Amino acid sequence: MNSLTTTGENNPREAESAILVVDMQNDFVMPGAPLCVAGAHATLPAIARFLNFGRSKGWAVIYICRHHHPSGVDAELFRRHLFQEGRTFCIEGSPGASIPDEIAPAPGDMTVIKKRFSAFFATGLDLILRRMGVKRIFVTGTQYPNCIRATAVDAMSLDYLTTVVTDCCSAATIEVAHANIRDLRNMGIPCIDSQSIMAR
Repeated sequence: MNSLTTTGENNPREAESAILVVDMQNDFVMPGAPLCVAGAHATLPAIARFLNFGRSKGWAVIYICRHHHPSGVDAELFRRHLFQEGRTFCIEGSPGASIPDEIAPAPGDMTVIKKRFSAFFATGLDLILRRMGVKRIFVTGTQYPNCIRATAVDAMSLDYLTTVVTDCCSAATIEVAHANIRDLRNMGIPCIDSQSIMAR
């Protein structure tokens, strides 16, 4: 798969705000999956509602997904042993790399492929957002200490107005989620639930 795909249309629209949906793929979300994050599945309804809200406002929706080679040659070094042991995840084209039906992409949504925690590391995401005129980013997905945190911090560092949507993000435990929310807020990144954002 290319590093950027668009669902249903070829010309991404201009948008001042974008929702990033990070790593919400079956291998991370579904109970019993190889790298299931315990809190991820429960966030699907909140993410679905927030995506519908964002689309109704004309916001861009960008899915940030991992796709790995079956050998794991492009995975982080600390995860290479999983592939060597046959515990592969997010293999390109596999059901585990797919997005759950509850939050499936809609026409006009985009997908960016990454290989590391941050959605910005070694991807074209920053260029895509700037070409679209995006100023504000809402981060959703899984999981807090890894991909959510890395993506939010990089977005802030690149001067996007960055918000982490708390009920649309997850971690292995509530304690881990709360610890990361505290840290992100201390960095100056707002962490707000979707209902509060939609009510504004």
